[in-house]
Amino acid sequence: MKSKKVKVLFVILCLVILGIFIIVIHFLVSCHPPLKEISKARALLMEAQKAGAQRYAPERYREAENLLAQVQAEAKTQCKKSWETVKLAQQKAREAKEDALKGKAQAKVAALKAIHAAQEALKEAREAGAPQYAPDLYREAENLLKKSQEDYRGENYIGSKEEANRSAQLALKAKETAIEVKEELARRQRAEPTTYVVKRGECLWIISSYPQIYGDPFLWPLIYWANKVQIHDPDLIYPGQEFVIPRNFSHRERDRAVCFSKHRGPWSLFDGK
Repeated sequence: MKSKKVKVLFVILCLVILGIFIIVIHFLVSCHPPLKEISKARALLMEAQKAGAQRYAPERYREAENLLAQVQAEAKTQCKKSWETVKLAQQKAREAKEDALKGKAQAKVAALKAIHAAQEALKEAREAGAPQYAPDLYREAENLLKKSQEDYRGENYIGSKEEANRSAQLALKAKETAIEVKEELARRQRAEPTTYVVKRGECLWIISSYPQIYGDPFLWPLIYWANKVQIHDPDLIYPGQEFVIPRNFSHRERDRAVCFSKHRGPWSLFDGK
């Protein structure tokens, strides 16, 4: 009887041990989602974002972001794999932050160099007369430089550099345009006489109409006003008189001359013979 009881107790003991063994194995084999590690990865990604990773290390940031999304999906169906993925997500988030800090520092230096280059280009354009001879291009270059400096102060160094580079390009174009315009004006001045000797039968109306003078008879008052010492009456000019032919007159002076000419009244066409 004793032996039978011992056997029963032995069987019960074996069953208990087996149960404990099964529980331990189940505990060891079972997996819990890495919730704390996911939160840590999310916090690291936020730090990378604040460091400017989206702008200065976009590929690395996207990689970390995609891994975090992958972890959250794996935690529901592939628990073990999610632990590996979350560690990788944390690593990529750290790398994104480090790359962003380095990239931002490099971009800051590059933007500052670009701003200085644009300032120098604008200075050269000014010296070439761009504000006068290429005002639209010069103004646009100036505005881009101001925008670049604003972005630099706002720590948008990539945008600042791009705007400064465009400013420098426009300033160079303004400089080249100004030089071309000045050269063309000089050619015209060489080709167009700045003085004229009156011939028999001519009047101010006729002289002004000559292509080499103004090509427009209504601009004769410009000659009259510039030579008032010699011309006491615009209807009376004489052969042999040498008149100054104004060249650098404004649009306002041109309009005034045309208005004066059209409202003066009839000509006598007497040349003083």
